[in-house]
Amino acid sequence: MTNQVDSSGASVAEQLRRQRDEASTLMPTPWPDLTQLAELNFRHKVGIIAQRGTREAKVGRDVAVHAANTGLPVVLFTGYPPSTQPKTLVVKEIPDPTDSHVNAAAKIHIEGRTPRLIVIERYERLTREPHEPYSEPMHDLIDEVSEEESWGDRLMWTVRNIRVNIPVLLTTVVDEVPDLARPLGRWLHIDHPANVMTDVCKPTIVLARSGSESVEARLEVDPHEYRSGERSTLAWKPLPRSS
Repeated sequence: MTNQVDSSGASVAEQLRRQRDEASTLMPTPWPDLTQLAELNFRHKVGIIAQRGTREAKVGRDVAVHAANTGLPVVLFTGYPPSTQPKTLVVKEIPDPTDSHVNAAAKIHIEGRTPRLIVIERYERLTREPHEPYSEPMHDLIDEVSEEESWGDRLMWTVRNIRVNIPVLLTTVVDEVPDLARPLGRWLHIDHPANVMTDVCKPTIVLARSGSESVEARLEVDPHEYRSGERSTLAWKPLPRSS
């Protein structure tokens, strides 16, 4: 039996091994502590929440630029393109991207390769396809009162319709200083984007600055389950303004 090879001369087994190695490798971030906590690999959807206007609120851009600077092909959905755009970073400034936009972005070619990471800043901008309702109205079995899906439900299903084979980082913000002592559901409305994030992102991480070079993180949702609710301090040196 003859082994199939690709254009580089690699056999099928070697190709599969390379793909597995790539999938398991953590996507780098500017902060090693965050890299380990976020676990941006495989098909993970990772959510990060920070206070509006803080340095942490632009974590999506910072991670996208950093990963691209290491040579990885990255797609960034944002309304605020970074001043530094490495050649392996593709920025998409679609005002209201759909799940189809995201799914298609995972298939583009950047410098001859498909993306290894997708970042969606202010993920609540995601919207459904105009011709595809999420579902029929829900009916109460007791009194037969029809109830339309909430905005939060629609956002949740849009994220779930993102089906890609690479990690996706989603970010959002809250107006107040995050209360890391309590679960999000205790201090945010159920339909707030940060709350919705907990239904679709594992892990979901809430950040609050604790020092000039550190942030405190609450693991709101842990993919391994046993750590949910845990808090830790992450080394978080400010990045140069040009980044």
